[in-house]
Formats: sequence, C-alpha cells, structure tokens
Amino acid sequence: MNSNAKEIFERYKTELNFKPTTPRSDRPYTGVKYFNNCAFISGNVAFSNGEVLYSGRIGDNLSIEEGKKSVVLAVINCLELFDQDKGIENIDSILKMTGYLSCTEAITEHPTILNAASEVLLDIFGEPGRHARAALGMHTLPLNASSEIELIVSVKE
Repeated sequence: MNSNAKEIFERYKTELNFKPTTPRSDRPYTGVKYFNNCAFISGNVAFSNGEVLYSGRIGDNLSIEEGKKSVVLAVINCLELFDQDKGIENIDSILKMTGYLSCTEAITEHPTILNAASEVLLDIFGEPGRHARAALGMHTLPLNASSEIELIVSVKE
C-alpha cells in the first residue's frame, strides 16, 4: 500500500472541499459490515456537508465531466466511512467497486465515468487500489443522486 495513503486521502478531501456527513443511526443497515478480513462499505452518493452534490441525471442536466466529479466524491465518502471506523491505513487492498450512474439512455460511457473513481483509488493506495469493478446505468438513484458507489476492501489483520 502507498505509505502516503492518509496524506493523499486528506488532500482529496481538501481539494473537493469535502465536509463529512454524519451517518444517521436510525437506519436498518450499517455503513460498514465486517466479515473475516473483508469490509463491505455500503453505497454512498456524492454527499458533502449534509447535501447531495451533482444531483440529477448524466446526459440530462449533468455532463459526463460532472458525472466524473460525482463518482470521485462518492468514493471519497466510502473511504471516509471506513476511515472514521478503522482508519484508512488499515485498508490492505480494494477488492471490488460497484458504481451506479443515473443517466439517460444516450449515455454509454459508464466505464469512462467510473474510471475517475478507480483512478482515485489507485492514486491513494497504489497497486493495492486496483480492483474488480462493475459500472451500471440506472434510471434514478436515491436522493436524486447522479452516482452511488459501494466498495469491498480487505482489511489488514
């Protein structure tokens, strides 16, 4: 793993002007579920300071570039959940990312859009950030979000 992972992660948060959103405790699920040496990080949208950024549909009111910004912020939210719980330095490897994009039927660049989030993981973790992935187009997402990302990571023992 990149020895500067925490520093790079913090730089992304600063560049994005990211303000963590406190998870609600009244939900019937958890933000991170651990099993053996894996952490399953629930789907996260592009939240910052309690609001969804880049809301809407890619190809309608959002451009592909805005879609890329949305997935970057969504993956930062995933990492923030883990960081608050165990510390990002305890991620051994990113195993899988699933990305959901709210987009029009004309948009077929799902992999290109999701590459923005994949590149963040490679930048933060180095080669252990390389992962399996699915990129899916949806008609709508919760809270009118344009993207939602979920991660499966291996945790250092």
